[in-house]
Amino acid sequence: MPKDKKKLIYDTFVSLLEKKPFDKITVKDIVETCGINRNTFYYYYSDIYDLLEEIFAKELQLLVEAHRNGNSWVQAFAKIANIAYEHKKIINNICSSRSYDYFENYMYKACKHIIIDFVNVSAEGMKVPDEDIEFIASFYEYAFLGIISEWFRTGMREDPIYLGSQLWLISGNIKESLRRSEKRLENRIENGNFV
Repeated sequence: MPKDKKKLIYDTFVSLLEKKPFDKITVKDIVETCGINRNTFYYYYSDIYDLLEEIFAKELQLLVEAHRNGNSWVQAFAKIANIAYEHKKIINNICSSRSYDYFENYMYKACKHIIIDFVNVSAEGMKVPDEDIEFIASFYEYAFLGIISEWFRTGMREDPIYLGSQLWLISGNIKESLRRSEKRLENRIENGNFV
């Protein structure tokens, strides 16, 4: 038996997720497959949801780090889509379970990190109020989340490259929104206008 029992539990859970929906996996399945007792499982994880959260937290960290090397939110989406496509069975088994909320929360966090970073970088050197940056980022977070959620829910039928090319069509709109915010601020200062 490997010395790192926590890694064994983690890897076994991922392997089981490739075979069946999350709702159908039990702690008993994991410990029997690992050849460990239940106490060992509970030493590392409070329950199966705790294990799922750890998977999402690790993946989120990898996505955030990968994004920081990119220069656009479309590139970040392409990375997310490719990773998801490589783990299509796992994603489908999570999406088909009653625990989809956990996965959706993970996706929201990933989208939030990626979009807010990109909007902040795009706004550098511009005079854009913080509340406008937050609003623009929120708009794109929800758009991004909606597109990727629907893609996951429908079984990832479209190729990630095609989906990324569709997003590319709207990728310049963030910068234009920031320019409009800057212009609106200039108008307020010059004319006392609020439109």
